[in-house]
Amino acid sequence: MAAPVPLTEYQQSYHWRNKNCGPWAKEWVTKTLPTVKVEGQGNTATISSVTSVEGDCDLGQRKGKLLTIYDLQVAAKWAGSDGTTEFSGTLNIPELSHEAIDGLSDYVFDITIDQSSKDADSFRAWLKATLPGVLTPLLNGFRDDLLQAHGLFETPLASGAATPAAFKQGYSPAPPAEAHAKIAAQKKKDDAGEKKGLRTVAVEVSATLHASAADLWSLLTDRARVPMWSRASADIKPEVGAKYTLFNGNVSGAVISVDPPRKIVQSWQTKSPGWPSDHHGIMTITLDQGSDSTKVTFALDGVPADKESDILRALDAFYIQGLKQMGLGTIL
Repeated sequence: MAAPVPLTEYQQSYHWRNKNCGPWAKEWVTKTLPTVKVEGQGNTATISSVTSVEGDCDLGQRKGKLLTIYDLQVAAKWAGSDGTTEFSGTLNIPELSHEAIDGLSDYVFDITIDQSSKDADSFRAWLKATLPGVLTPLLNGFRDDLLQAHGLFETPLASGAATPAAFKQGYSPAPPAEAHAKIAAQKKKDDAGEKKGLRTVAVEVSATLHASAADLWSLLTDRARVPMWSRASADIKPEVGAKYTLFNGNVSGAVISVDPPRKIVQSWQTKSPGWPSDHHGIMTITLDQGSDSTKVTFALDGVPADKESDILRALDAFYIQGLKQMGLGTIL
């Protein structure tokens, strides 16, 4: 087999640049949350300190567009009073994630109180009802502050230096939440018991993108880069026998074979309603590089016949559109 034709210098400018913003993210949380104060019904409460910030925060750049990928776990202490009694406790935010801003999940605020009394229970109930309304818009500003602080990469783009404001304008959100909601809202079917005589079909979606096969291979198989297009957590390793999960665990399976950067074959299963829980299809992802682009094909064999149209839509919405929205473009 002939070696792939090297991409031109212009084409190489489409490759990802990545910046680790973890230290900045932890500093932002540590400094910002203690500014929070809530009042009402004779009660007051403030976040006194941030005790822990764990997780990752990255900024990816390609073709003048940025993708923010962050998933942080935050622990803090709060203090308050009802005018006569002092209270204290903890606040845990298990997922400060880009998915909340993209409409794919909600923030969760776990609030505990150190005291034990009827007044303490009443104060905690008030705090649980009041604090989220103040914290939510504050946390929603995390992305804008991240782009403002790190939106200008050290190395200018091929077309010239860009500004953080320009990056904000060109920011690509997650694959459409509407498509996610449609799939999740499908009427549930009973898949209990052994499925006998299951009729299956093969489906396929593809796109020709402005990227090298090596670049796409990395985006599809590197655990740190998969969230840049899937906009969800992933655990994957391109090794035969390795198990993987995508889209927050909604897709899972194991790697059957690898031929980097041309082809990877995986067993494939989704939690989508109607897909049998004991059934796996076979996903074959091929990357065919040309002189100035690469055709990526997702071919899934073993799809239950009554799920054909649903799976086709899902593959396009979450795989193809996810890659397109990173600014890879499509050759028509």
